[in-house]
Amino acid sequence: MSILLFRGITVELSAQDDHFLKDIFHLVLELKSSDELVDRADLLSRESNPGVWDGNESLIFRPEIVAHFTLSVFAEIGEEHQLLALKKSYGPDLYDDLGEQVEILLDGHKNYPDMILKTNLIAVDPFKQVLGAEQPNNFDGLLRLYSQILSENLGVSSSYGFEGFRKPEDINSVIKREQLLASLTPDDHPTKPSLLNNLAFSLRTRFERLGNLCDIEDAIVQHQAAVTLTPDGHPDKPSRLNSLGISLAIRFQRLENLEDIDNSVAQLEAAVNLTPDGHPDKPSRLSNLASSLGTRFQCLENLNDIDHAISQIQAAVNLTPDGHPDKPGRLSNLGACLLTRFQRLGSLDDIDNAVSRLQAAVDLTSDGHPLKPKWLSNLGISFLTRFKRLGSLGDIDNGIARLQAAIDITPDSHPSKPKWLSHLGSSLETRFKRLGELRDIDNSIARLQMAIKLTPDRHPYQPGLLNNLGISLLTRSEHLRNMGDIDNAIARLQAAVTLTPDGYPEKLSRLSNLGSCLLARFKCLGRSEDADACIDQLSEAALSPVGSPSSRLNAARMWIHAASVTKHTSLLAACECAISIIPLVAWLGLSIPDRHQQLGKMGEIVRDAAALAISFGQCDRALEWLEQGRSIVWTQILQLRTPVDQLRAVEPDLADRLLHISSLLHQGGQGTDIQSEHTRSPEEEARHYRALAKERDEIVEKVRSLPKFRDFIKPLKLHRLAEAAKEGAVVVINVSERRCDALTLLYGMDEALHIPLPNLTSERVTQLQIEFNALLKSGGVRQRAVRDEEVEVDGDEGCMKILIELWDHLVKPVLDSLAFSTDPDTLPRMWWCVTGPLAFLPIHAAGVYGRRGSSGHIQDYAIVSYTPTISSLLERSDASVHKPFRHLSAIEPSSGASYIPNTEKELEYIRCRLQHRDHVVLHKADATKERVMKEMRDCNWLHLACHGTQNPKNSIKSALLLHGGKLTLEEIIRLDLPHAEFAFLSACQTMMGDEGLSEEAVHIAGGMSLAGYRSVVATMWSIEDALAPKVADEFYARLLRDGERPDNRKAAEALHFSVKKLREEEKDIKMLSWLPFVHLGV
Repeated sequence: MSILLFRGITVELSAQDDHFLKDIFHLVLELKSSDELVDRADLLSRESNPGVWDGNESLIFRPEIVAHFTLSVFAEIGEEHQLLALKKSYGPDLYDDLGEQVEILLDGHKNYPDMILKTNLIAVDPFKQVLGAEQPNNFDGLLRLYSQILSENLGVSSSYGFEGFRKPEDINSVIKREQLLASLTPDDHPTKPSLLNNLAFSLRTRFERLGNLCDIEDAIVQHQAAVTLTPDGHPDKPSRLNSLGISLAIRFQRLENLEDIDNSVAQLEAAVNLTPDGHPDKPSRLSNLASSLGTRFQCLENLNDIDHAISQIQAAVNLTPDGHPDKPGRLSNLGACLLTRFQRLGSLDDIDNAVSRLQAAVDLTSDGHPLKPKWLSNLGISFLTRFKRLGSLGDIDNGIARLQAAIDITPDSHPSKPKWLSHLGSSLETRFKRLGELRDIDNSIARLQMAIKLTPDRHPYQPGLLNNLGISLLTRSEHLRNMGDIDNAIARLQAAVTLTPDGYPEKLSRLSNLGSCLLARFKCLGRSEDADACIDQLSEAALSPVGSPSSRLNAARMWIHAASVTKHTSLLAACECAISIIPLVAWLGLSIPDRHQQLGKMGEIVRDAAALAISFGQCDRALEWLEQGRSIVWTQILQLRTPVDQLRAVEPDLADRLLHISSLLHQGGQGTDIQSEHTRSPEEEARHYRALAKERDEIVEKVRSLPKFRDFIKPLKLHRLAEAAKEGAVVVINVSERRCDALTLLYGMDEALHIPLPNLTSERVTQLQIEFNALLKSGGVRQRAVRDEEVEVDGDEGCMKILIELWDHLVKPVLDSLAFSTDPDTLPRMWWCVTGPLAFLPIHAAGVYGRRGSSGHIQDYAIVSYTPTISSLLERSDASVHKPFRHLSAIEPSSGASYIPNTEKELEYIRCRLQHRDHVVLHKADATKERVMKEMRDCNWLHLACHGTQNPKNSIKSALLLHGGKLTLEEIIRLDLPHAEFAFLSACQTMMGDEGLSEEAVHIAGGMSLAGYRSVVATMWSIEDALAPKVADEFYARLLRDGERPDNRKAAEALHFSVKKLREEEKDIKMLSWLPFVHLGV
């Protein structure tokens, strides 16, 4: 008898078997040939005696058990002939049903799970290099060691899952052993949770490769049991919660049961909360939580989920050092979350950051890494998404290259290959629409067909793949006029819609695509059933309670088009739906630049809808829509200042909370947060702002549920808008490709007066704007300063041509309809609210200049003002009339820009006219941004003589140049000046505007109006320095001539006659010199 000490396990051998076992262990340790091992095993199996387990550290056993476990492990990592040799040596029964044989051999021994584990450890001890110096001295240690060795033995890594196994039999064998261990271990045994958790992991791994639903469901059962059996406070509890959360998320991807993703988030949050900071597993658990939050956001579109996801994964990235093998995966996860949020909110920062993070993930990943295809695919998708927003061909080319690279290194058996093929197919279809190369659309369809072929029926990917194939078939049919493609597209899209559960956001876009396809077939065949089905699909998508506002708006636009083409009765309903969605697309929770980005093409929708309503004789409805679709961002900001006195009388707590949140939102989310005193990062600040906006939305809905508050801050109806015409006619001009019209409000009339403009077209107005911009450019009217004598500033002939055309086709028809006369003693007030390119043309000066035998211009008929919206003319409750008059003049700040001559003269004129009145002067270095803003709060009248700039790339950064810095439009609109009355902006480009946002009044004058100045004098382009003091002098002389407190409502009249006098006195004055002065507001 001899004793063999083997890795801390004492093995007691009989004398006759001693040499055989030593030989076996020697062979295992030295990794001798498997053939020799098989020969020795055959001898042992015939000659050895049974053994017994005594429950102590000594182990007496039948040698063939050792030999069998040794050979089974060798077989799993060796060649197929070794498996055959095992069957020959032991017979098929022992080999094919190992678990049953072992159970029989060890029946009755209370510690047989330990024995099985230890014999396995013996069997795989040739891989002792993975053990290190630490010796396992308890079962949990042995178990972890077993899992580690087994993974090394089979080439498995938990990071890569099933890909590490050479063949399915590998994982099947592992699962079989783990099931045996788990079933033989009592629930009260301390090792049971570990056994269950390991079994669950193996089952999940097999599901991810083979897709058998029973595996993931069984995995969740085992995970849940492991969690239940693990007491609170146990160090392994977070790990097991984490594993359960991952498996629930995986099952959700297959079955799309919302309960699974909710439970996944709950388990993963618990895992994160139980994991202390500094724990090595904290980053991975944060990353897993982010993935599930991102998945839930895609289903429910709760912005808190995606914001929380990004914060979690960003924390994971921050905790992961450079060079760590998990860094690329976490960067990729962060990029994917940012991409998801961009698709919902449209922030360009998000898509740019997504691309950079995903590119970093790819760059940090070596070729051959199992996850490189996934990260390449994510990067390709981000490039495609950015292309759809910005249109850069470099992005679409980069996207296609990355997706193709991912596919090239991915075998057909990989479960994600169909998805990546689909993304590539969609990218090729997108590029075909841009470049028109037929091979792109053919390749798109081929890739999508391959993706479907590789995807089993009822797989979660299937509806999306069918949808994308349908789109590509439709695109090719439009190019080649192939009815077969249209029919095939409809079949695929119908299947995609049918397979997508109700309530899922993806259904919305699939309904829209099916509707487009049905419309295409209607255009070819004229079948009424196609028309009706088309409207059904598009209206269901547009009216869907789920899905992003931008997707719903796209469906509504398609509905409008389809209803127009098919002459469907739902046309105006479609228009109303689209108008109602636009403010949701430019949601208050977005930054102002992002809202402006979203609104870039919205004006066309609004103008077309109004034109359709006019065509149906519903002019009042058209006017309401035009009001609702204009100056959306400005309206949102004004609504933040809505008085809550009436609400406070009913619900004081609700009113106070609404007021508090609105105040924070008005300041851009800044403010003291009781729960967080640290300085927020830009991402945290944006998330905080969105959370405030969401809470405000919820409060507003609560307010609207109260009696008498149903219409709280809803768009105004015509009867309320009509009150804006109390002081004069308000003329709204609608310019659409469908038609052009004037809708006029007159005091005392309960409906809008419709004035058709048949000779005015959208195309011609656009051309006039182009011609006028060319005149401004050639005249050099972009900065206030002494003009270069060599610059040609005449332009009179070009100006007269444009002004005459505006007079003939727009202004004169309106004046004739209103029966305005040319009596200079009774000139009425008149406000113009214009849309589209007209916002950049000088309607206030339209008329006949220099035409032989005729004369007349708008100044002979009315005192003209502009207004960004009708509602901005309505009376509002403020305290301005009760505050004493106080005037602020900020003159020629030392801004570092070029010197502006004659500003001192302008200041002297103002001082002379104001005389004894309260007058604050900030001159040169005194006119700092801080001082000016402070005095603006204390003064109700303002005169600024300085440089002004319109930022062409980011209009919200347009600014007035003051000493030491810029007073930007972004800062101006955050001012809330309830006592403000009038502002004179003697600076260039203060009402120039952004040509991409014609409906939004994004200029300094509009910002001043928003800040509280009810009446503003501004300039549409730069002004000539020698003339500005003359205009200002005459303006204040007229406004203050009565010696009483000046009335801001007479500012338009004062400007009208000031410019008129200037033209009369300056006989040689050029048109570009007097045209820029305009009045905005009451």
